[in-house]
Amino acid sequence: MANDKKKKLHLTVRGVQRGFGQEETSEIVTFADYFTKNGKHYIFYSETTEEGQTFRNRLTISPDVVELKKSGGGDSLLRFREGHSEACVYQSPAGPMEMVSDTKRVKIHAKDDLFRLTLEYAFYMSGMLVSEYHLTVEVRPLPEE
Repeated sequence: MANDKKKKLHLTVRGVQRGFGQEETSEIVTFADYFTKNGKHYIFYSETTEEGQTFRNRLTISPDVVELKKSGGGDSLLRFREGHSEACVYQSPAGPMEMVSDTKRVKIHAKDDLFRLTLEYAFYMSGMLVSEYHLTVEVRPLPEE
């Protein structure tokens, strides 16, 4: 899926969150704008929370860093580098929270008909583990009409 032309694609984001003895799964299925430029992949999409709030998301994926910028109802920028911890402000339903993301794994799979990003990371607040995440982002071409 490598070219500099912007494409409208099918996006699936699957997440598993573990924390406080519980496991929660989530899935977003929507459309996304996708393009590559200077070796980076860009994915733009919107999501609506259960509370009805809409966030605009931008995923910027390079070989060594993944950034997720959320805007709408408070902005946040999460940065993931395998084997590194990054300070961040996470916008939760309760408001902004200062945390540290600790990235265990970043895996990128890019082929002509599929782009897949897998992230494994944990959030810490005040030095204590809040939750662990396994996130998979897939973009595929829309079916031919």
